[in-house]
Amino acid sequence: MTKPLFRLGGLLLGVALLSACQDKPAAPADIRPVRYTVAGSGASQEGDSYAGEIRARHETNLSFRVAGKVVAKLAGNGERVKKGQPLARLDPGDYQLDLSAKEAQLAAAESDLAQQQLNLKRYRELLAKQFISQAQVDAQQNGVNAAAAKVRQARAALSASRNQTGYTVLAADADGVISQMQAEPGLVVAAGQPVAKLSQDGAREVAIQVPENALDAVRQAGGFRVTLWKGGAPLTGRLRELAADADPATRTYPARIAIEGDSRELRLGMTANVQLPRRQNGGQLKLPLTALLDEQGKHYVWRVDDKTLRVSRLPVTVVGIDGESVAIGGGVRPGDKIVTAGVHLLRDQQQVKLLSQ
Repeated sequence: MTKPLFRLGGLLLGVALLSACQDKPAAPADIRPVRYTVAGSGASQEGDSYAGEIRARHETNLSFRVAGKVVAKLAGNGERVKKGQPLARLDPGDYQLDLSAKEAQLAAAESDLAQQQLNLKRYRELLAKQFISQAQVDAQQNGVNAAAAKVRQARAALSASRNQTGYTVLAADADGVISQMQAEPGLVVAAGQPVAKLSQDGAREVAIQVPENALDAVRQAGGFRVTLWKGGAPLTGRLRELAADADPATRTYPARIAIEGDSRELRLGMTANVQLPRRQNGGQLKLPLTALLDEQGKHYVWRVDDKTLRVSRLPVTVVGIDGESVAIGGGVRPGDKIVTAGVHLLRDQQQVKLLSQ
């Protein structure tokens, strides 16, 4: 009686153990999410782009040609002006006094010349009557010549003084817009000290800053694609000026991109983006630098199989590294899906889940 019960208990225990084994869940597969990129044809890559602002082709720093105290500000920032329009005025008091003095000097010189000429006429009459010698007449002629020279000198000084008085008024050199005005009343300025900036009407350009590693690409570019932040159709530009020395603050090189065609509708200070033309890669493929796996001096990338979503390690040839990208000379075909993040955490034939690019 005991043996059948023992057998029955063992049978029930085996069934329970088998049921427990069947209920245990299977270990989940190690599927790692990855980011990826699709290798392109390698025929060309988008060129670099630089942010800039719309500036006038001709920008003039205006200054008084004489020193003095500003007594009137006749134009402000952003105001449109015409050629010859007064922008600011200095106190002309001292220059008007000098002008009066020069006028008096000229009047005295002209009076002396008239007296010398009258004396010369009398000397010649006396010479005809043999009352004086020829030497005395010659001496008087020399006095007339000296008096005439003093008149010319006084006239030149008067003209210069008039110019100095006129220079107390700062006028616009051309039609345009005042982009800066610093000549406030009460300010004492020196001759040649910039007090205003005039952005002349006409052609417009984009001012950009070029890093040193892009100088050759900018110089060799045949044209540029210019887009405005406000929208609108893209414009075409060309390199007009590239500085030979870097800006001491930014360590970049200022450049000017001239906009071809009618650019008069562009407003000064607008934000623009300048893009270099697409560059040829000579059949090479460019991948993000993060896609490269280095092991024991060799280079690899992980390629994802479209059907199984498993990765395989491919040896590649690195042609060059530029910034955040690497040029691949072989081993990867156009259209291959290449893992771009976490390449050191993968193993061969591991299944992955593709994340959005």
